[in-house]
Amino acid sequence: MTGTRSRQKGLGIFSTLVTILVGGFALMVAVKLVPLYLDNYAVSRVLTSLNDKPAIASAGTAEVHDWLKKGLQTNLVELDPKEIRVFQDQYDVVGIEIDYERRLKLVSNVDLIVSFEHDWKVKSQ
Repeated sequence: MTGTRSRQKGLGIFSTLVTILVGGFALMVAVKLVPLYLDNYAVSRVLTSLNDKPAIASAGTAEVHDWLKKGLQTNLVELDPKEIRVFQDQYDVVGIEIDYERRLKLVSNVDLIVSFEHDWKVKSQ
């Protein structure tokens, strides 16, 4: 009965190597993606902080754009001006649309593309 039992009590060398490779790949992807998501979080915090401005209800598009730009500079977030759209709708409500994507080289000729979208409008006070 004891002769048929396997003597292996843990992972084999091949299984250990595969586990290390998968873990290393996951760590590499996380190291490359986390800064992008931290920047995205900073963008959403800047947009949320605009609601706390006392004169936001009567501000024009130029003022809102300046406040947004200052907030992004404070958080060291760089966005292309083409990715930010500050507008005023037919009811004179100021809004912001931020749509951008980032491309990261992952391995050799494999890239990761991450897309982010934010919409914000002045809330009535």
